[in-house]
Amino acid sequence: MPTARKMSEVAELRALLADAELAIAASYQGMRDSDQRALRRALAPGGAQLRVVKNTLLRLAAGELGRSDYAALAEGPTALVVTRGDPVAAAQAVAQYRREHANTPFRIRGAVLGRERVDAAYVEDLATVPPREVLLGRIAGGLVSKVAELAGLLQATTREFAGLLEARAAQLEAEQ
Repeated sequence: MPTARKMSEVAELRALLADAELAIAASYQGMRDSDQRALRRALAPGGAQLRVVKNTLLRLAAGELGRSDYAALAEGPTALVVTRGDPVAAAQAVAQYRREHANTPFRIRGAVLGRERVDAAYVEDLATVPPREVLLGRIAGGLVSKVAELAGLLQATTREFAGLLEARAAQLEAEQ
């Protein structure tokens, strides 16, 4: 019979995963508490959190959500990095932590992005994507430059047409 504490943990996991944009499963065995705290601090600004979970409770929460992709993350000692916000920021925070702590036992095993299960290499690639604001700025800059180019072309066409009219007027005056 499940205890009230375990049922509470399943409910917390279910609430955490229900609207998660990204859930990264990682091996953490052998990671010091101070390193876990450092990773939690690195994740906090992006709205992500680190949670060590029991696999049976993760499978129960995934089953209640009807999400077998989350259940597939439960293999071996599991730490979950979960974010409801920008998945790129969370992936970048994990990648940055791994770069700064080269000897860490924290290893990404896989993840769920939206409703798709992805591997560790995908998470590493996701960490190289520029932040959302930068991408939006690039799109806006591209649009503005094309509009400015169009305006320049229209202006040049008008100038050339005016020059053509002036030349024709001068030609007609010369003929008279």
